[in-house]
Amino acid sequence: MSITLRGEHFKRDFDYMVYEDGDYFKVLNGDSLAIDYKDKDASVAVAKAISFLTPDRTRKEIIKLKGNFVLSAPIELDSYMILDLRGAKLTLADGVNDSMIKADSKSHFAVIGGHLDGNRPNQTAGCGIEITASEHFWVKDVYVENSYGHGVLAEDGSKRGVIESCSAKNVGGAGVCLSGANQPMYHVTISNCVVKTSSYNGIFLYFNVYHSSVIGCLVQDVTFGWGIEFENALCCQAIGNNVRDCSGIGMKIHGSSALMNAFIGNNIFNVGRHGIVVNGHYNVVIGNVINRASYTEHGRYDGISLAADDGGNGVGSGSVNFNIIKGNIVVAPFGYNGLRHGIREYSGNNNVIVYNTIIPERITHEIILWSGSNTRVGRNVGFVTENSGEATIPAGSTYVDVSHGLDVTPDPNKIRVVPKDDLGGRSYWISDVDASKFRINIGSSDSVDHKFGWSYFN
Repeated sequence: MSITLRGEHFKRDFDYMVYEDGDYFKVLNGDSLAIDYKDKDASVAVAKAISFLTPDRTRKEIIKLKGNFVLSAPIELDSYMILDLRGAKLTLADGVNDSMIKADSKSHFAVIGGHLDGNRPNQTAGCGIEITASEHFWVKDVYVENSYGHGVLAEDGSKRGVIESCSAKNVGGAGVCLSGANQPMYHVTISNCVVKTSSYNGIFLYFNVYHSSVIGCLVQDVTFGWGIEFENALCCQAIGNNVRDCSGIGMKIHGSSALMNAFIGNNIFNVGRHGIVVNGHYNVVIGNVINRASYTEHGRYDGISLAADDGGNGVGSGSVNFNIIKGNIVVAPFGYNGLRHGIREYSGNNNVIVYNTIIPERITHEIILWSGSNTRVGRNVGFVTENSGEATIPAGSTYVDVSHGLDVTPDPNKIRVVPKDDLGGRSYWISDVDASKFRINIGSSDSVDHKFGWSYFN
C-alpha cells in the first residue's frame, strides 16, 4: 500500500501572511512564498490578502497577520476563513469611527488571538469586533481595549457562535454584548472571558437573545450599569461567573420578555447596589454567593430582589411571578455597609424562595420580605418560616400558648394542629396568633394532660 502526498499536505500554517516590512505591509503567499502584493496602508493590504482566498471554498483558509497594524478602515471578514492575529497588534487610526473587525452575513469563520486598540478618545463610533447576521463563528483569545463601543458585539440574526477566552478593558460599551434588537439571535456562548472597566455593563444580553450562555467569566470594575445583564433574553443562562468591584447591580434579569433564564453558581462580591435582581417571570436563581452588596450606601440595597427598582431604598418596580430563588448564600459581613433585606419580593406572586442561607448581622430591615399570598417561602437558614413541634394542654386547663419560633406572623389558616390522644369528644381550635406565639384551645378542661402535634408550612 502506498500513500500519495500532494503539495497541500506540506502547506505552511497560513494561506496568506500579511506582515510589516519597513514602510510596507506585504502579502506572502503560503504556497509559493512569493510576495503577491504590498501596500503602505495596512487595511488595504489585509483586504487584498482576503480577496486572494480561493473562491467558493468549503474549507477555512487562513490569513495570518504579523506586526503592528494601524487600520484606516475595518477588516471585513469573509466566510470560511480564519483571521490569525497571534503576534499582531491592531490600532484604529484617528477618525475611522467604525469597528476594527467586521463580519456581515458570513459563516464559518474565526478570529484568533491578537491585541486590538480602538483608540477610543479619537472615535465617535465602533466596536472592537462586530458580527452581524452571521453564523458558525468563533472568536478566541482576542484582547480588546479602548473601543468606543462594545469590545465584542454579535447582533441581529447571528447564531451558533462562540466567544471564548477573550478580554476587554476600558471599552465604552459592554465588554461582550449579544443583541437581537433588530432580529433575534440564537445559540451563542460566551465563555472564560475577562471584562474590566467597561462603561456600560460587563456582559450584556440585549433583546431577543435566545438559548445563549455566559459561562466562567470574570467581570470587574464596571463603572456604569450592571456586571451581567439579561434584558428581554429568553432561555439563557449565566453559570459559574465572578462579578466583583462594580458600582451597580451585580447581575440582573430584566424585561417583560425576560423569561426562563437561569443564574446558577455565580459569585458576586463587593457591588454597589443589589446583588441580584429578577425583574422577569419564570426564571431561576440557584446556588449563587453574594458577599458585600450595597457598598455605596448602608441599608439601601438587597442581596436578592424580585421586582426591584434600580435605586433601592425599599422601592419596587413592576411585578414578577413564578421565579425560583433557591440555595443561594447572602452575606452582609461586619465592617462593611449592610443590606436592606437579604431577599425581598417587592411585588408578584407564585415565586419560590427556599433553602437559601442568609447571614443576617448587617441587614437593616426584614431578613426576607415578600408580598404574594401564593409565594412560597421556606427552609431558609437564618430565617425560619416553617416550623413544627409538640404542645401539651395540662390537666385542669383549656389552652396552651405555643412559641412558634417563626420570623413572621403565621397565617392562621396554615397552622395545622393534630391531637395525639383521645380528647373525649372535646372540640379544639387555635386563636391569638401573633409574631411570637399562637394558642391551642379545647372545649373544656380535663383531669389529664392532652398533647397536640403542630406544624406550619408557609
